[in-house]
Parts: sequence; structure tokens; C-alpha cells
Amino acid sequence: MAEQAGAATSPFSYFEWMVARRYLGATRSGKGVSLISIIAFVGIMLAVAVLIIVMSVMQGFRAKLLEQMLGLNGHVFVQLTDPSDDPDPLIARILGTPGVRSAAPLMQAPVYATTPVGEEAVLVRAMRREDLLSIGGITGADKVVDGSFDSFGAGKNGGSDIALGARLAGALGVRAGGGVTLITGGGAETAFGRIPVRSKTYRVGAVFEVDNSQYDSSIIFMPLEQAQLFFQGSGASNQIEVRVADPDRLTLYIPPIEEIAEGRPVTDWTRIIGPYFEALKIERNVMRLILMLIVAVAALNIITGLVMLVKDKTGDIAILRTMGATQGAVMRIFFLSGALIGLLGTLFGVVIGALFVANIDAIEGALSALFNTDLFNAEIYFFQSIPAEMQLGEVATIAGWSLFMSFVSTLYPAWRAARLDPVEALRYE
Repeated sequence: MAEQAGAATSPFSYFEWMVARRYLGATRSGKGVSLISIIAFVGIMLAVAVLIIVMSVMQGFRAKLLEQMLGLNGHVFVQLTDPSDDPDPLIARILGTPGVRSAAPLMQAPVYATTPVGEEAVLVRAMRREDLLSIGGITGADKVVDGSFDSFGAGKNGGSDIALGARLAGALGVRAGGGVTLITGGGAETAFGRIPVRSKTYRVGAVFEVDNSQYDSSIIFMPLEQAQLFFQGSGASNQIEVRVADPDRLTLYIPPIEEIAEGRPVTDWTRIIGPYFEALKIERNVMRLILMLIVAVAALNIITGLVMLVKDKTGDIAILRTMGATQGAVMRIFFLSGALIGLLGTLFGVVIGALFVANIDAIEGALSALFNTDLFNAEIYFFQSIPAEMQLGEVATIAGWSLFMSFVSTLYPAWRAARLDPVEALRYE
């Protein structure tokens, strides 16, 4: 034993690992040491798991919201200030811009939708049939819950079929084949003046659900030709909606599109919804900082356990020193004792966090059923289910921070153990 504990023992040898592991257990004279070690382990494990879960959910929210916003809406918008503007020549030139995937005319206007069952304020998005059908996030087979888009835009002046979100259809009490009356103010000029209110009943051709409560509860799609007649003189917004290959690199596309627009106002998605995503980014960074501080506090519990461990093992330390163990060997033994707590706590925290994220919908459903309430209300959070996306880089950062704080927390108690004078320690033994 003396030879194993002597100066010739290599750093972090099996002897040091064995002693460190045994020191984590309860002893006859220090039964509270193992309890404190367990508390430190559980604290680190829960802190790491919570940090992984929260960061994954926040990343999932951002990714899914951005995917939906950019998938259902355009990326660049060219405003048509003159109602008499023919958008087709402008669209043809925009489509010639490298990186532009599509460009289509779009008309938007707020209206009042009524049925015998209910009434809602909604936004009409008017598009040509072929342009709307190219958006799989709305017209895909998995998105249509009632009716179909087969008759959308068919017939004279685009026909009378419209499409609306599932939540809006539920609020109005209408299904495919039913009728919805749309009311807008400020109609066309006549010999007797401007018509103050215009209304028309349209047939619901399709009901869609895109897993975004805002879209599903407030959007109606109408054929562009019909909208041009219905909203004539009502101040509807006319624009060209442009979709590009890489929405995150708009600086490549905006200058040539602005040149083609010839003075017409050009906006992009970052000016419309960009501030919202910046707010999400700031919130995510602040949340990460707060939860990392919680991980640090949990790791500091290791200090308490090791200080008590050093006090309990004073006699053992003195014996090890008299048998030839160096100060470095003693310091490494207690460093390993604390590091094992941090390592195991971090490992179990990562596993629990990953399992929670992988089964978050099932867990949310079980808790909602247990407490008889909707813990994830789609009206508040936009989505039907909790989006969660675990990033390996984020997990690695969390695990690295937890291990770093755990290792740092062990240094002072280990240093105190190494500085212990064997003579003073054995004087009262």
C-alpha cells in the first residue's frame, strides 16, 4: 500500500480513482457526506436537464415559427402603388434575378366574415390559382381537412370559391360547401357616390390546417380575379410576393429587386417579422444565462460535500501522507471525488433532458389529462403541439459548462486537503 501511495504513483492512477470512489460513500463517522453528495448529484442532473429542455423548446419555437412564416408568406414584397399597374412585366423581370424562386401578384385586405353562427374579423389573401397551389404548406394533401382546392379560381372572374383555416371555419360554424358572407368598407365609385359597404356570399371550397393558430383562425384565400372585383376602390394592398432561395441572405437579392422595382417600395420579411425573432433571440440568450447560473449554483454544492469529506477524512489523509502520498496525490483524490459527482450528474442530466425532449408531446398530454387542463393552449402558443429541437452544439455547451463548474468547485476543497499537516492531523487521533 505504501508503495502504491508513494511518490512513484502516476497521476490519476487506479489507486487514486479507487480511493476517490470509496470516499464518496458513507462512513461510520460521517454518514452525512454521501447524502450531500447525492444532493449535489441530483442538483446538477436536474439543472442540466432543465437547461437542455428549455433551450430545445425555445429553439423549436423559433425554427418552426420561422419555417411556417417563411413557408406561408413571401420573403420580399414589391408594393404596387398604382392600381392600374400591370404586374406581369415586372414579375417577368424579377424572375430573371438569380436566386429568385417565384414571384406572384398578391392582394391583401381586412374584411368581416359572417355566417348565421358567428362573425370574425379576418384577412383576405388573394392569389392566382397556380400560385396558391404551389404553396404545399397550405394546399398539400396533409393540410386540407375538408373539401379541396380543385375548384379554386375556376369559373368566370375566378369563380366564387374561397378557402379558410380550420379554426376560422369552426368559429363561423361552416364546412366545405357552406357559405360565408364577406363585408368590406369603401366600395367602388358610382354615379351616386362611393358605395359605403360591399358584401358578397362566397362558397367555402376548402378548409386547411397549417398547425399555426394565427393562420388557421384569421386567413381566407380568395382568387385574385374575384378579389380585384370585390375590393375595387376599397384600398386593398396590391403587391408582388417574391420567394428566394435563401431567405437568410436577403442582401444578395434586395439590391437587384429594388433596381427592377424602379422606385416602388420594397420590403422584406426581416422588416415585417424580424423584430419579433430578434426579441425571441434576446429572450433565449437571457434564459440561457439564467439557467447556466442555476447549473453553477448546483455545482457549487460540491464544495460543501468535499469540505465535509475532507474534515471527516482528516485522519485518513494524514496516514496517506505518512505512507508516502504526495500533496499532488491527495489533491487529485479529492478532485476526482468531486469531479465524479459533476461527471455523473451531467451525464444523467443530458440523458434525462434528451428523453424528455424526445417524448415531450406525450408528457404534455399526460400532464394535461392528469390536471384536467390544457397546458399548451394553441390559441396562446400558435402551435398544436410543443415544438422542440435539440441541437448537439447547444447540448455540448451545456455539458461543458456543467463539467467546468464542477471541476472548478472541487479545486479549493482538494487544495485544503493537500495542505493538511499530517502531524497536526494525527495529534488528537
